[in-house]
Amino acid sequence: MGERRFMMATKAVHQLGDISSDVPDLMEVDEETESEYIGRWVTGFGFSGVHFPKETTRKLTDEEQAKYQRIHIGMSGMDIGPAIPAVEHKSKEQP
Repeated sequence: MGERRFMMATKAVHQLGDISSDVPDLMEVDEETESEYIGRWVTGFGFSGVHFPKETTRKLTDEEQAKYQRIHIGMSGMDIGPAIPAVEHKSKEQP
């Protein structure tokens, strides 16, 4: 399994219709085509296979990355972990 990728998006289309956000929101990328990312909103109803056009999707800023690493997601009263995992920095000396 590859490294998980998170981005900020507004426009989002699911097979059931438009599930866009008025403000940039956090999404996770599962696949990528020439013109769009395919994945899911991190919060919400849990739709997968959502299409996010590349022109309305961008990388997280350093500040957003730090913010979402501090925010934990809960479900049914249980903490399921940070919105995005912390990025591990490996030194050049490690294999």
